[in-house]
Amino acid sequence: MYVIKNTATGKYYRKLGAETHQYTDIEHATPFSKWKKAKQKADILHASISPIGEQINFEVKQHKFYVLKNQNDKGYMNQVSYSAPKDKAIMFASEEDAKREAIDLATAMARVGVELSFKVEEI
Repeated sequence: MYVIKNTATGKYYRKLGAETHQYTDIEHATPFSKWKKAKQKADILHASISPIGEQINFEVKQHKFYVLKNQNDKGYMNQVSYSAPKDKAIMFASEEDAKREAIDLATAMARVGVELSFKVEEI
């Protein structure tokens, strides 16, 4: 996966809507599956800022993201379901964050009598 880094601030591009975005920490960055697509977006961002005199550059960086795959390999965790397709899964910026979330979810579900476990998978 690839992310776009603003070299002036050290923050990462996050798409909010069709025409809006912000710069944030890596945990909330918008990932791109292909380098070429990320590079095209970085070039667009640079071109939109250059005319106003800002010397801000964007670079495309490769970054590993992680998802939680539920027990019995039935699907992935997202905001709505524990059996979502992989492309709809919540992505974590670090393996530690994903492991912590898996433990927290399993603990919370155990409190209500539901056995649920996840394994961390790199994408």
